[in-house]
Amino acid sequence: MEKFAHELQPGDRYDPLEVWVSPELNQQILFAQEDFDPRYFDETEFGPPYVHPTLLLIFSANTKSPSFRLAPGTGSILAEATTEFFNPAHVNKKLHISWKTTDTYEKRGRKYQVMEASMVDEDGLKILRRDLHLTFFEHEPK
Repeated sequence: MEKFAHELQPGDRYDPLEVWVSPELNQQILFAQEDFDPRYFDETEFGPPYVHPTLLLIFSANTKSPSFRLAPGTGSILAEATTEFFNPAHVNKKLHISWKTTDTYEKRGRKYQVMEASMVDEDGLKILRRDLHLTFFEHEPK
């Protein structure tokens, strides 16, 4: 993707991201969140421990794409997000995240774009889908 983030139009995609969630990475989030639920640490009847949802949200941000680029002097704001969780992700599995611009619109004089983020695990199991409503601004030089 050669475009800057604010230039994306419906149909444009960011480069996908593939991440492997280790127990140590998952535990960093668990301790930061002070969430000590055993399903995030221990194997369950459904398999390895679950990846904490906070980590899934972090990875699904459009800024995590290897091709995300802001133009010099611009910034990005996440104005709204909706998230659907379909299945839990498991520790020690790779996650594949992809992004696609699905819409652009104007509201109160600001331009917005809607980015769909999708996440599946290494077995193709659908983990989540997010709609990210983004707007961009220019920095004032100081």
